[in-house]
Amino acid sequence: MLKNQRTVGIVVALVSAVNFAVANTLAGVAYKGGSDPLTLNATRFVIPTILVFFMLKFAGKPVLMKGKANWAGITLGLVTAIYSFALLQAIELLPVSVAILLFYLFPILTAFFLAFLGWGRLTPTMVIGAFIAFSGLALALAVQFNELDKTGMAFGLVSAVGFAIVCTLSNRIMRGQDSRQGTFYISGTATLVMAVASISVGEFNLPVTAAGWTGFMASHILYAAAMIGFFISVSMVGAAATTFFSNLEPIVVVGAGYILLGQLITPWQMAGVTIVVGALIYASRSKSDDTVLEPAE
Repeated sequence: MLKNQRTVGIVVALVSAVNFAVANTLAGVAYKGGSDPLTLNATRFVIPTILVFFMLKFAGKPVLMKGKANWAGITLGLVTAIYSFALLQAIELLPVSVAILLFYLFPILTAFFLAFLGWGRLTPTMVIGAFIAFSGLALALAVQFNELDKTGMAFGLVSAVGFAIVCTLSNRIMRGQDSRQGTFYISGTATLVMAVASISVGEFNLPVTAAGWTGFMASHILYAAAMIGFFISVSMVGAAATTFFSNLEPIVVVGAGYILLGQLITPWQMAGVTIVVGALIYASRSKSDDTVLEPAE
């Protein structure tokens, strides 16, 4: 892998993580303004679908993929809808910090899935860095495991496994494909599935305040940018590296919560932030592609 491409790919992954974090924080503003998680999830995939459609059209690129990639893209969209719903349920049944921590098992799971399928090779840096980062997240999110809802725990694990599957398969599908095509399939399918789910349960609550609408729209725009950036990074440096550097997202959530929502940060959380940032620096400064799953021969 070219050094410049790797550097750009990592930067894109980090920017994507920041956008995801701020988007999810602003979702809280939308909820306070009268919206709800199901409505937000039913509409948040619309903007990236429309955006990548016109990006492909203006670039003179085909919107649809060929052969098996078509069905693979639709399948990834279905799995995306499932893990999004599972994460939503986990957040409802568990403390948010616990739900997020469970979800962030996905970088580790992605690495092991790729290795198990023979699509990559685990490296010491990847394994050590992933476990150090996960430990730091537990501190940064101030997780407490007292009397947790077992159903919520199950939903949290399903969300992590689901997103790891998306990352693993997209790593394969994006090879030789325009990353925007994959994003179109995934976001488009997820939009249809989440819309049907929202209509089926009879819940579709848009914000009723100006602040709510600001948070709602800003969250959607940043989520679209984050989603497109995520899959661009996957196409440049692979799923393992992209998901690893996504560990920055919960750290930004802590900071955004302090700035936007006035949430306090404890010394233990600061220690966790330091550990995660250290793990990311450790991985980014290592030689060659040690931070990612190296392609299997």
